[in-house]
Amino acid sequence: MGLITDALQIGRSALLAYQSALQVTGNNVSNSGSASYTRQTPVLTPVGGLRLPEGFMPGGGVALTALRRNLDSALENRIRVAIGNQAGVAVEQQTLGRIESIMNELSDADLSTLLQKFFNAFSNLQNQPHEHAARTIALTAGESLVAEIRRQRSEVLALRDELNRDLVAAAEEANQLLRDIAALNVRITALESSNRGGANSLRDERDALLRELGELMQIEVREQPDGGVNVYVGNELIIQGGYTRGITSSLETTSGQPRTVIRFADDQGEITIRGGRIGGMIVSRDEHVLGQLQGLNDLATTLIHEINKVHAQGHGLEGYTATTGFNDVLDPNAVLNSAQAGLQLRPKNGSFQITVRDLSSGATSTYTITVDLDGIGADDSLSSLVAQINAKVGNVTATITPDNRLSFTAQTGFEFTFGEDTSNVLAALGVNTLLVGSNAEDIAISSVLLNNPNLLAAGRNGAPGDGSNAAAIAELGSTPIATIGGRSLMEYYNGIANGLANRASAAVTSVKATEAITMALSAQRESISGVSLDEETIALLSLERSFQAAARYVSVVDQLIEEMLGLVR
Repeated sequence: MGLITDALQIGRSALLAYQSALQVTGNNVSNSGSASYTRQTPVLTPVGGLRLPEGFMPGGGVALTALRRNLDSALENRIRVAIGNQAGVAVEQQTLGRIESIMNELSDADLSTLLQKFFNAFSNLQNQPHEHAARTIALTAGESLVAEIRRQRSEVLALRDELNRDLVAAAEEANQLLRDIAALNVRITALESSNRGGANSLRDERDALLRELGELMQIEVREQPDGGVNVYVGNELIIQGGYTRGITSSLETTSGQPRTVIRFADDQGEITIRGGRIGGMIVSRDEHVLGQLQGLNDLATTLIHEINKVHAQGHGLEGYTATTGFNDVLDPNAVLNSAQAGLQLRPKNGSFQITVRDLSSGATSTYTITVDLDGIGADDSLSSLVAQINAKVGNVTATITPDNRLSFTAQTGFEFTFGEDTSNVLAALGVNTLLVGSNAEDIAISSVLLNNPNLLAAGRNGAPGDGSNAAAIAELGSTPIATIGGRSLMEYYNGIANGLANRASAAVTSVKATEAITMALSAQRESISGVSLDEETIALLSLERSFQAAARYVSVVDQLIEEMLGLVR
């Protein structure tokens, strides 16, 4: 009966193996619409044993010995990187598009148009400096210009804050993914230690989570012999088996700017993140948004300094009876061009003039005030400058306010004007200036001029119809300035706008390129890991026929057994 038993065992093994293989194929078909599913192939292996009477050993049937996941690990890593790169450049493209919207170029109210209108207004003022309307138009053009600078800065800062908030949310999302992947590592390791191929569905789930994590930040995945994976961010291990270091975020101030910083939760070490949505947010914030903010600040600062250096040495239709500089020094006894004085615009060695006019007689007296900042001997401080003015200038008293600003007061019946400032000390201290503030945050038109447009310094020599100072201000739009790389103010802003347009165009190209790469890699993965219904149908037919043949074989063996039993009876 041994031969009969062996024959039945062959049939039994075939029926069980092909039934199981049919179930695997059926599972493939049922998951054909699942993007995260990896196609499985049943591995059928011949079973040894069964010696025939003639001594031959044809085998003992067939067995399902493994379930093979059709997966290319190297391709999976490339797909994760491609997905992350695509997500990162998409964030950059979106951010650059929003900055372009903030700048609102090619409109009638963009900053380049307002700059041109401002300089054109002073060009017109040059020709009619005695016209009140021309003065008002120039000041109004200035107000529109500084308002647009402040508006752009405010909206850029709002975009910065939004990116900081998005980074917090993305860090929380990534941290949850890390926990889920580590938990799956534990389950997969436990299952695969006792059941070959039993964790394939969990592996699919883990691979899907790894792709989601790769979309957030660039990672490297290394599978371990026990079925778990180690995950690295840069060169730093972040998941090892069932342990995750975790990530956290905190709002920190660096270089005067609030930034959301991503750190490891275990030791608070900063994580260097490249690629992915998180990497795209960091690049967008630090390079594009804060770069735009820096450009606006530099433009505003240069406007303030260069226009004030010209305006401070001119005078309007009337002089001052009293005025106070807008800018204070940290220490009135510190040398004016030193860090201890704290002036943003550093004065230099030179001089300026104060002209005092007797309102009753019209007689004028001009005094030259030297500003000693040559680095030799005792250089001037605000205190020494005030002492010199009071010693030289009649009918005008200079004082230092309690908050360390320079103030002038004329005696009753007198007024004073300023001129020929080669030291830039007037502009540095905010005396007789058109603009106030230090950058895009607080740039504004002087309230003194807004209250009295006659003080707008359109002239220099006091002659009727003198518009030479207004002409000098108008020329600043096209005059090369050393502090902004030898470009004019108009060229500098156009450079900001053109640079943004070029970056936005490059971002669009990068998005298209990364999309193409991701699609190509996904197509490769689909050809390896995806389910083809045509192929599975062929496999079903083949396995069905094999199962039918095995059943027929068992039926034949059963008939033989019946015949043998009949002979015995």
